[in-house]
Amino acid sequence: MTDNAELSPVIVERASEQLRQERETFDQAKAHDHWWFVLRLVMGFSSVVLLVAVMVVSVFILFNSSDFPVQVVTAAGAALFVDVLGMLIGVWKVALNPQSASKLQPTTQSSIPDVTL
Repeated sequence: MTDNAELSPVIVERASEQLRQERETFDQAKAHDHWWFVLRLVMGFSSVVLLVAVMVVSVFILFNSSDFPVQVVTAAGAALFVDVLGMLIGVWKVALNPQSASKLQPTTQSSIPDVTL
């Protein structure tokens, strides 16, 4: 029987616990990444719907400007320009920017000493 003083049960147990904790950390990061993806997806779709709604209402008011007071027509023109521009910038910065997506990577670190039998 060979003497494996370097590979004691304490070292094996510590390595096993470290691996378990690293797996938990990775699973947590994976779940976190999934929910951020869902949030970005929902935000992107809802922004598109909201953008279309603002554009339709603003264009309707601008094309029928004789039926509305001057303040409403001015507000519709400003909303068409500012809201559309702001929404596009906001959606790009928060939801669609490829740099905002996190990259999952391994979290395990090998710490068991190499023992030749």
